[in-house]
Amino acid sequence: ALLSGARNAKNIYLSQNIYDRMKKLFPERKDPLVSAAVLLANVYASSGEIDKASDIRLEIYKSGTKKKVGLTWITVDGQVYTFRAHDRSHPRSNEIYAEGEKISNEIIKYGHQYDSSWITRVLDEDETVESVLCGHSERLAIAWGFVANPNASKLQM
Repeated sequence: ALLSGARNAKNIYLSQNIYDRMKKLFPERKDPLVSAAVLLANVYASSGEIDKASDIRLEIYKSGTKKKVGLTWITVDGQVYTFRAHDRSHPRSNEIYAEGEKISNEIIKYGHQYDSSWITRVLDEDETVESVLCGHSERLAIAWGFVANPNASKLQM
């Protein structure tokens, strides 16, 4: 949480210090350290320090440790549904993505602007800033919650 906060503040110095402290305190906890290293690389990349980000990613690769895929769970009518980023495995994924688009259009109408600095890789030809940022598992779970229960007053993930 602290590292995410430092990333949100785009504070490289604090991000690096938090990561170093994590490595010192929890050297045996490989999974959280890999996730933290990926986050740290993203901090450097979004700040324009591509070489430093590449060095960190190379260290991750050489370690052989893999980052766990981020998942979001939502319960609808007593059934648990799991989503990962850019997931299209749900049988109603077309409806889910259409609902996501509807949500995007509504928040844009109220002044939201997508921030490309959160994207730390080169976009593919068929991608846009919005399509990358709107494909996160949390957003898909929210969209599914509204598709499955359009009158929901609250969603819990």
